[in-house]
Amino acid sequence: MKIKYQIIIPNWNQSDLCIKCLESIQKYSKDYEIIFVDNGSDYKEFAKIISILKDLPHKIIINKENLGFVKAVNQGIAASDSNFVVLMNNDTEAVEGWLEKLSKPLIENENCVISGSLTTTKDSWQGCYVPKDNQDYIILPKPRMVAFFCTMFDSKVFQHIGFLDEGFGLGFGDDDDYCMRTQNYGFDIALVQNLTIPHHHRSTFKKMFSNEKIKELQNEAMSKFKGKHGLG
Repeated sequence: MKIKYQIIIPNWNQSDLCIKCLESIQKYSKDYEIIFVDNGSDYKEFAKIISILKDLPHKIIINKENLGFVKAVNQGIAASDSNFVVLMNNDTEAVEGWLEKLSKPLIENENCVISGSLTTTKDSWQGCYVPKDNQDYIILPKPRMVAFFCTMFDSKVFQHIGFLDEGFGLGFGDDDDYCMRTQNYGFDIALVQNLTIPHHHRSTFKKMFSNEKIKELQNEAMSKFKGKHGLG
């Protein structure tokens, strides 16, 4: 019997946050499988994570080196076979009813193929957004994107549009690009207004790079995005 939800978690070190993520999934999820993609974590960090992951339904992909966030995500997508695929950062935490709330707009709207949640992070528009009209979710106007920190996909989108663009390798701009491609194809994207996911925003990047370098990488990714889509 096909599993209803598959949850892709790309990972590089960060065992403490990743374990919180895994424990929250175990507490608040049913009918799921984790597709865990490790990007060359240190042995001690990886061993801590495996001590928790081994007791959860999972597949595991191990890269000997860090291939970048987007490559890891695409490896997870390639290994998936369920109707609903979740991309979940290792520094987020699941909450009560999260899978059901994310899947609702995809089930109720045949043309909707991506759904994202609100978040606790205030430097993201999804962290500052004020829900409207007491609706569980809204279909976003075009063009509007959702950040891929905890996002559900109807797997048919991969068949029509393909995977994420690995030219955005580290994970800046990949979500903007994929949302733009999705809406340009004619599909819809939903924002789930009754779901807020805790997110320790950019915790991995902050361990890898200085704030100045992060801004530089963001600017480079945005230039690539604008050039790709003819936005000037």
